Amino acid sequence: MLATSQDAAWRQPIQLLEYKADLYGYQVVQVEASGTTKECARCGVETAKPIWVREHSCPSCGFETDRDANAAMNILQRGFSELGLGWPEDPPVETALPTNTTQFESMSAKRVVETGSLGA
Repeated sequence: MLATSQDAAWRQPIQLLEYKADLYGYQVVQVEASGTTKECARCGVETAKPIWVREHSCPSCGFETDRDANAAMNILQRGFSELGLGWPEDPPVETALPTNTTQFESMSAKRVVETGSLGA
């Protein structure tokens, strides 16, 4: 039985994903996503931060990345752990800046106010 209406809202997309994964020989692993934006994907230290802080910066190991990228790496690590798989020393993420940035104005994404959140 689904505990909340939010759980019910995720039921159909998850079933469709599981169907397609099975069709192509893949496995879907559901993991708990809570705390993934606050936990450092590199060292595991949890750092409290308000929702408008969009960058993860670990005071313990110095790892810096986008808050959502950090959460995605933690979710992937949790999935690997559920399957009994290891995790590489450095997460397999590459970042690069666009080559022609002279015509664009620079804006920091560290402090962006998020509106229209699905959870609200």
